[in-house]
Amino acid sequence: MRARGGYEKVSTEDQPSQGPVSQSRKPELSAYRLEDELYDAALLIDIPWASIALAIFLMMFGMASFVVAWLHFTQELFGKAQAEIGFTLLGLMTFIPGFYHTRIAYYTWKGVRRY
Repeated sequence: MRARGGYEKVSTEDQPSQGPVSQSRKPELSAYRLEDELYDAALLIDIPWASIALAIFLMMFGMASFVVAWLHFTQELFGKAQAEIGFTLLGLMTFIPGFYHTRIAYYTWKGVRRY
């Protein structure tokens, strides 16, 4: 279970009063806000598009290798004997790193603090 920062009271003394115009734009629902330590709104300055594309390609190629291995195993696709072992190993070697790095890129895009 993740740790949360809890609720803290928002001080209204530090905020300058901007009159009735700003009061009508943002409704005052509560004087409390939730501080969540897991998410952080960070600016993405340099996005490594080539690494993300490689990770997605490896994940998709691994899934395609699993499909071909399953087709060999069910004898829907004929080829050499026991070709499904090779396709399964190829799928594992490409899917695992592809999924791992795609997950890191996704969590970074979502703004999870530890990625």
